[in-house]
Amino acid sequence: MRLLKNETLSFLKENKEYLLNNKPEIYYSMMNRKLPKKYIKKNTLVTPVNSYVPPQSKLSPEELDKQLEQEAMVRKQKEKALKEQKLKEQREKERSERNRAAYNRERKYVFWSNSYEQGNYVSIHSEKFNSKDKKYQLY
Repeated sequence: MRLLKNETLSFLKENKEYLLNNKPEIYYSMMNRKLPKKYIKKNTLVTPVNSYVPPQSKLSPEELDKQLEQEAMVRKQKEKALKEQKLKEQREKERSERNRAAYNRERKYVFWSNSYEQGNYVSIHSEKFNSKDKKYQLY
C-alpha cells in the first residue's frame, strides 16, 4: 500500500504542471480530492448558425405585402369555412333536440299493439253499431 502511494506521489510531483494545465480531473482524482469549480466545464449547447434564409426575407417590401395579404385572405377563408361547419353542426344538433322533445311529447299517444287483433272492432249487427242514430234527418 505504501509503495503505491509513494509511486503516485512521485508521478504527481513530476507531472503536476502538465496535469493541471491539460487534465486537472485526473490530477485531483489521484489526489483523492474534489475537482475545484474553476476546472469544472459548463455544458453549453453549441447550436449551428441557421444557414437557411426564409423566402420572405428575399422578397421586396411590395411583394411581401402582397404575400401577407394573400395569407390573410386564405386564413379568413379557412376561418369562415370552420364557422360555417360549426353552424351546420349546431343546427343539426338543435334539430335532433327538437325531434327528441317532440318524441317525448307525443310518446304518451303511442302504444305497443298486437297486429293480429283488430283494435276498434265493432260488429255491424251489434246494438252499439245500430244505436248510432243520427240526431237529424237528411232531406
